Amino acid sequence: MRLEVRVRSKNRLAIDTSALLALVAPRDQHHAQAVRIARQHVEQGGRFVGSVLVLVELHGHLLRWRGAPDAHELVDRVRRDRAYEWHGVDVALMEAAHRSWLARMGGLRLSMTDAVTFELMRREQLETAFAFDQHFELAGFQLAQ
Repeated sequence: MRLEVRVRSKNRLAIDTSALLALVAPRDQHHAQAVRIARQHVEQGGRFVGSVLVLVELHGHLLRWRGAPDAHELVDRVRRDRAYEWHGVDVALMEAAHRSWLARMGGLRLSMTDAVTFELMRREQLETAFAFDQHFELAGFQLAQ
């Protein structure tokens, strides 16, 4: 039996690929802000919550921009970092994400990864995302500052 404690939910932020890319790319326009947010959150004992789809998306971007060795190493480092809580994605989660987010927000160019993150946030009772993607605000969530 898994005991879940939600009291510390304020100490958990959803994580988006946009934030991870900003963290690893010094030339990214959001790099300094991303480093500040991440450092402050971790120093306060916070954790980042995401789905494995975020890792897959990150890996794809890094393959194109940094090459295979860097992409593999960076994603593995993030995957093993205890500051992150990674959730698997099954068909039921994807169906719920499609029904609750993609179908409802159909006019937006919303990725399945974003929709799954929104559904994960709903299930984990998270209100705030570490992201630089305005879709989170359009879906009713807050962005970490």
